Amino acid sequence: MVGHLLESWWIKPVALLLLVLVLCPPALAQEVSSATACMDAERDAESDANKTIWFIAGCCGGIVGLIIAYAIEPSPPAVKLLGKSPEYVATYTDCYKAKRKSIQTKTAMTGCGITTVVYLALYVVALAAAASED
Repeated sequence: MVGHLLESWWIKPVALLLLVLVLCPPALAQEVSSATACMDAERDAESDANKTIWFIAGCCGGIVGLIIAYAIEPSPPAVKLLGKSPEYVATYTDCYKAKRKSIQTKTAMTGCGITTVVYLALYVVALAAAASED
């Protein structure tokens, strides 16, 4: 009876499937953990970013404020990483830094752009006023 069971055509595919299921969950879990870490990091970076300060840095500092916003690399809060796996911490940290840097650079660029537009408008008004006096 056992010999006949081993000769069945479905035993090899079922054994292969069981082997794949036993060996793959760690890899699948790591991918899910990595995706979760990145989503958590981006959400936290969005809520932690102080857009007002970077907007003012762009407005008042101009290109220097923009360079500072790009140069400063924020660190994630350590509280968010307590008790997490090393892979989670590494992924979270990379995603957090990238998102925060992107947010602060875009916000400073917006401030710098608005200030530039205001100065150009004032320059055009001043030119128009000077032309009308002549």
